[in-house]
Amino acid sequence: MIATIDLSSFTDDSKRPHDDSEQVQAGRALVAALHTQGFAQVIGHGLSQVEIDQALNWTKMLFDLPYEDKMKAPHPPGSIPHRGYSGIGKEKVYSHDDVTADEDESDVGKSLRKISDFKESYEIGSECDPVQQNIWLPEDALPNFRSYMTDLYIKLCAVSKIVLRAISIGLGLDSTASAALTELISDHHCQLRLLHYPAISKEKLENEMIARLPAHHDWGTFTMLFQDSRGGLELQDPATQCFHRAEPKEGAFVINIGDMLQRFTNDYFISAVHRVSLPDLDNAPSSGIPARYSIPFFVCPDFSYTVSTHPKFISGETPAKYDPVKFDEYGVMVSKYQYQVEELP
Repeated sequence: MIATIDLSSFTDDSKRPHDDSEQVQAGRALVAALHTQGFAQVIGHGLSQVEIDQALNWTKMLFDLPYEDKMKAPHPPGSIPHRGYSGIGKEKVYSHDDVTADEDESDVGKSLRKISDFKESYEIGSECDPVQQNIWLPEDALPNFRSYMTDLYIKLCAVSKIVLRAISIGLGLDSTASAALTELISDHHCQLRLLHYPAISKEKLENEMIARLPAHHDWGTFTMLFQDSRGGLELQDPATQCFHRAEPKEGAFVINIGDMLQRFTNDYFISAVHRVSLPDLDNAPSSGIPARYSIPFFVCPDFSYTVSTHPKFISGETPAKYDPVKFDEYGVMVSKYQYQVEELP
């Protein structure tokens, strides 16, 4: 069962109490869910279902464009900068076990790509990011797309800070620890991703080795995922190792913990394993698998920021489990198989 947490006490002036008791209650509920499972559904976060639907409609309009138009904003060779359009099967998602495998890197990369991820994506960041500059479609390819997505990025940054404030209150952090926690969000280094999982015919399921999105966890601070009505996200319960479907919920996004928050809290929060799977062939509809769209927003610190375990989460009984790590160096390590240069664009 995936918990649903209401943060309207942080966002709705009409519900905001004279004291902070409701915010403390909501923060503690969010922390409890993230501590036990690593994920939760969040409502009352400040974005309406109308705004979510509008963002998903823009995503559909983007991917409905002819391939030639989408390729006017191609993702560059390699995984950095992670911006622009990637066609079906260009990006590969994988687990941390693949990153640490004791094998030749070229062999690992080729082995992972024997099964392609049947999706296409478009990556967007801050217009002020000096490291990863945005790659936009020409304005006439999809008028107002750039301005809309720029505004959406700013809105989602604001939502992420509300979530982080709730986490801070729920953890009972003092001002010093809370300030350290806020360093795990950078206005200029988060990532807005638009995703399209095209329809798959039953014949393609029978004849091709394809996947949607293999089990993995994210390497940022946390991720906020907005799904269309078809859904598809599955989250792994760390206690049972079973995957549970995150059913789309009116006005909600799914939050899952990433590696940086796990390291900061010394495993008090665990980076959540999640996937988008395909049904077994015997259970697949005769008409095939319909298309779906989603929008993950990856909350991250500055590229140059060094993430360390905070002293609050260290004691004689629980020493620090992680060495400090620079976020950019960590990202390069875990994304090394994400793209193969020879396969782009």
